[in-house]
Amino acid sequence: MNRKESFLEQFLLDGPPRKEGSSLAVILRTDRHAEGWNGIPHGGFAMGVFVELALRAMGESSSSFPDPWAAEFRLGGASLRRGDRADVNVDVSESGAEGAITVPSADAPYMTAILRRGGTDKESQTAFRSLLPSSVPDLDREVIPLPSYGRCFVCGSEREIPGLERRFFLLHASPGKTVFARAGFDDGDGRSFHRFQENGIIHPVTILALLDETLGWGGFMLSGQGGVTVRIRFSFLRRIRAGEKLIFLARGDRVRGTSPSRMFFWASGGAAAVLPDGRLEPVVTASGQFMVIQELTEQMKTTLLPREWTERAFRLAGPGK
Repeated sequence: MNRKESFLEQFLLDGPPRKEGSSLAVILRTDRHAEGWNGIPHGGFAMGVFVELALRAMGESSSSFPDPWAAEFRLGGASLRRGDRADVNVDVSESGAEGAITVPSADAPYMTAILRRGGTDKESQTAFRSLLPSSVPDLDREVIPLPSYGRCFVCGSEREIPGLERRFFLLHASPGKTVFARAGFDDGDGRSFHRFQENGIIHPVTILALLDETLGWGGFMLSGQGGVTVRIRFSFLRRIRAGEKLIFLARGDRVRGTSPSRMFFWASGGAAAVLPDGRLEPVVTASGQFMVIQELTEQMKTTLLPREWTERAFRLAGPGK
């Protein structure tokens, strides 16, 4: 009798992975369940599919993989729209796994990726620790809510298929306009964020997607522009248990270019677990580079909800504000 696929497997994979020589391969599903920007699959979803395939190729899983581990992703070659076909291929390497997501007939991959056993990014850990507040921010007093998309995998609240349903906030008194999100504090998180788990361990897709978006918001607050991920790096310091309380923080680091048609921004951040005594333990760090896309900035202005939060976010964003 064939084993019934779990919700997580059905969500991430379009059928069981195929063995192709020394590689594992699967088709990337780009329908509505994976949406980020309107009509565009979320980059964090694609990253999560790569990690799932890489772990399987290595004979591991998201609940058994040894700590720590790191992953790096490069995007910006082929474009990908909702409904497009894309192929994920992963090979085992000496240090972990590497692979690519390609679009048929495209000259360059949509994404290339590397997963490494062990090793952490000390620089990103130091940068993230400098962001950590002394305690969990108070949603009633210390934050300004940011708008969201209706169908986004990370922040959407109008989805037919479960997503993460996260909300983003700007911290009032933080230096550098720090963006904040959290998980595990509300009863409903068991049906959204913590649903994406295997054997009691949160699947990396949740962390990859949420931190990718948190860094994007951090860069927006610095640049005043929407962008797409060009390169992003994660260091997972340990596995994260379903039900843990987590906070996510990011801040824009710098902007290059003055014209939106030639602008990039960089951001860094991470996730911390809230321990029983209230201390904050870093569990993941991240840093990334993003390319500004004017079309997406205009989409933010007209599509993010509620409208008054969107207008406030744009007033607060940008250099010198």
